[in-house]
Amino acid sequence: MAMPPVPGTFSNSFSNGIYKTIDEDVDYITLYYGINDSHHRPSSTGSDGEDQTGIIHLGTIDDTDNTTFYGAWNVVLEYLIAHHPYAHIGILVSNGCETDDYRLATIEVAKKWGIPYIDLNGDERTPMMHRSTNPAHCDRAKELRMEAFKVGGRNSHPNIKAHLYESWFIEDFLRTL
Repeated sequence: MAMPPVPGTFSNSFSNGIYKTIDEDVDYITLYYGINDSHHRPSSTGSDGEDQTGIIHLGTIDDTDNTTFYGAWNVVLEYLIAHHPYAHIGILVSNGCETDDYRLATIEVAKKWGIPYIDLNGDERTPMMHRSTNPAHCDRAKELRMEAFKVGGRNSHPNIKAHLYESWFIEDFLRTL
């Protein structure tokens, strides 16, 4: 289990610079950010029991530094496209974010940079997984997916069946890159 950050030292998932350690000759890069970042938004409830120490503001699509969610996406995608121009890059839009704005921001940034994505919250190409924030789906459908795919009790993290279910769609998506 990760220790919570020391007060005043927290940064978002993108800030660790791990994307800069990707080998030069890599063929495929997949990115799956958002869920933990959403737990650090202002007024987060930490709905999955995660530590929400440190604030990550959503920002705007034009942000250019990694202090906001949008800005961090812009920094990472620009870097990857510049340093890995022949890599097949794809984005998995996280389900389980606390609010739908992180899903929408990820989709907007993917479109801005011309990167294909799969929305695990469900869209015209992908069935809804559990913990969806997509407002297009009815609450009852979300409840049914949650009951089938959560670990159990108050633990809404995905169970083994959930991972198996979504792996089929993720694998199909990866073949399109």
